[in-house]
Amino acid sequence: MRHEVKIVKFNRKDFLNANNHIIEIDEWIAIEENDLLHHTSVKSVPDVHVTGTLEFDGMNFVSSDLSMDGTMVVLDSITNEDIDVPFETESQQTYSFVPVEDAEDQEIIVVKKDTIDINPEIFQAILYEAPMSITRLPRDQYPKGDGWQLLSDQDREEPKIDPRWEKLNDFKLDDD
Repeated sequence: MRHEVKIVKFNRKDFLNANNHIIEIDEWIAIEENDLLHHTSVKSVPDVHVTGTLEFDGMNFVSSDLSMDGTMVVLDSITNEDIDVPFETESQQTYSFVPVEDAEDQEIIVVKKDTIDINPEIFQAILYEAPMSITRLPRDQYPKGDGWQLLSDQDREEPKIDPRWEKLNDFKLDDD
């Protein structure tokens, strides 16, 4: 079942009518089983609070300065159960109403039909905060079987010093 995402879009006319060409953002949105999340570790984002500003320069460029906080649902790396992960992130982006040379080099998004959609910026900032792997399972309950067991990075043993070289630690060497 697909859920619709609240579309947060603004056009040039909105900026021209705004006080000092600045639009204040204060929105609550949810991302549930959306195509944008389909190939990610994030299962859903039931609530995210987006605040910030979109500032128009009066000519062609709009700069965003957004802050987001909320909770994302990711799968446990071991048990495949849902885990709620709180997050906070920020994003800044520049948009242009006209084509710009070297837009990719300057990281400027050229908008279509004089409409700025900040949803992709929000989604990308949230996905950057998603953990690569996460589990609630204590290490002593990690899966194991006949001749194997799952280890974490913390279980890695420090390399032991070859006893033939251990005696060299007794010598004090000057680094001068």
